Amino acid sequence: MPVDMGLWRRLKDEAYRRVLEDIEIGYMDSDIVDVILFFFKRKYSFTTSSCSGRITVVDAVMPWKRKDSTVIFKKHSTVSIDDVVKYLSEVPVSRLWLIVTGPIIHVNSAKLSEAREVIKIARDSGFKHSGIMSMGKKGIISELRTGIRIAQLLKDKERLYITRDDLEGILRIFNEALLEGKKRLKRLEENLRRSVS
Repeated sequence: MPVDMGLWRRLKDEAYRRVLEDIEIGYMDSDIVDVILFFFKRKYSFTTSSCSGRITVVDAVMPWKRKDSTVIFKKHSTVSIDDVVKYLSEVPVSRLWLIVTGPIIHVNSAKLSEAREVIKIARDSGFKHSGIMSMGKKGIISELRTGIRIAQLLKDKERLYITRDDLEGILRIFNEALLEGKKRLKRLEENLRRSVS
């Protein structure tokens, strides 16, 4: 099914207005703003959703299950022991997981050649787990991912699985992983800048 260019352009215009509003009210992660704006400068692409990478504490049966899970802490920058240690004394509904994830960006392209170029730029920037997710009259949706993800079980209803000392070491590694994602995001920004100039 070919992309309906009239519909696609309307979607891009609407998305751009929302992005500008999100920037104005401070809702968008500041370290991803330039990346998003570079996608909008491309003639045949725009972003539909994004995250610059984050560290979360999630109450869930498993770290990948979204149903019946609750995010109880979220930060898009490095975290300290004080940010997380307070959750060790809480009794979870299921299990408490500490999770770090790298950046993720969803891009809507109007042409298959554009989607391929976007994916190549992303992969060259360290977003190795990137590809086309769907194609339809609204556009070609690609997901750009680094593959950066670590999950650590903190506790369940019966027991605590780590000590405060353990948590300090774990947070060092999680912060390192988060910063690696930010480096790749910066590389993506530089590669996008070159591609639109």
